Amino acid sequence: MTKILVTTDTSKLGHAALPHARAMAQALGAELVLLSVQPDPTAGIAGEFAYAPISVTAEEMLEEDRQLRESLDPVADGARIVVERAGGRSIAQTILDVAEVEKASMIVMTTHGRSGLGRVLLGSVAEAVVHAAPIPVLLVKGEQPVAAWGR
Repeated sequence: MTKILVTTDTSKLGHAALPHARAMAQALGAELVLLSVQPDPTAGIAGEFAYAPISVTAEEMLEEDRQLRESLDPVADGARIVVERAGGRSIAQTILDVAEVEKASMIVMTTHGRSGLGRVLLGSVAEAVVHAAPIPVLLVKGEQPVAAWGR
């Protein structure tokens, strides 16, 4: 079965790719997998940013993941939800790793549309995924209208 992996950072902008991914999944008869990558507070790295590790228990992280799944459920609309901890990996690498494990045929994600100095300083998860992904990546900029995906 074809799988489409759609990423979200749980913000309204992060959810913008979901309607596009859902429309493609319906048109193609594909399974939709909603992925939210969370930093591991004990690892000392979140994406491209290093920070002081925070002491949290495994139970606290599991509870946080459960609450995140619960908050994503209304927007998932039947999509399977995967919450992954980045650990020592970048968010982009975590997305690529999950796509490989899930055997996804495509990755759909929102780009925050940064340019210039903001892009240099903050890095670009979307850009890293596009350059490294062995499968197609659809980038949705902000809140674009959903195209009619027909066969």
